[in-house]
Amino acid sequence: MNTRLAASLALAYPVAVLIGVQAGLPALPLGILATLVLVASWQSLEPRQRGLLGILLVLVVTVLTSTPGGTWLMYALPVAILGGLSALFARSLRAGHTPLITRYALAMGASDRPPVHRYTRRLTLAWALLCGTLAILSALLAVLAPTAVWALVANGLNYLLLAGLFMLEYPLRSWLLRGEPRHGFLAYLLELARVDHHRILRQP
Repeated sequence: MNTRLAASLALAYPVAVLIGVQAGLPALPLGILATLVLVASWQSLEPRQRGLLGILLVLVVTVLTSTPGGTWLMYALPVAILGGLSALFARSLRAGHTPLITRYALAMGASDRPPVHRYTRRLTLAWALLCGTLAILSALLAVLAPTAVWALVANGLNYLLLAGLFMLEYPLRSWLLRGEPRHGFLAYLLELARVDHHRILRQP
């Protein structure tokens, strides 16, 4: 997958939603979303399959933009994304499972000590609660708030809050787990990008 292109599309999507909602152009965010799906699937597909997926996505976007389904999809996506993330974190907290952030910490060289397990378990719970809360908020705003307010919060503020937790957690972890190796935030991001995400997500 072209990571830079995928990241650019993911960052452009919330802006496209704001523009699409205000201008009545659901095709704009849906087109970006369809392109993101194609980019994410590109390397795992054969040339013929890529063409078929591209045609299918064009047809889906065309149908959705000619019916109310496109608008409803835009409303449903923030709830589905944040709800899915909340479920992913929460499921890893079940008995007999390793919390998701514990898996990442160990894969990135953290020591297998009780303080690390306690901290990463609590952090996994915090992520589950935050994502779940924001999913519920997005659903309520979709029903009760003006469209502009929903678009700004569900496709902008929510993700800024997630980014804020991610960025503030690193210095907090450095302070609470002083004995753990640290190589700086940029090195941490590069290491996070290199880990085998598929293997970690499949772990019990």
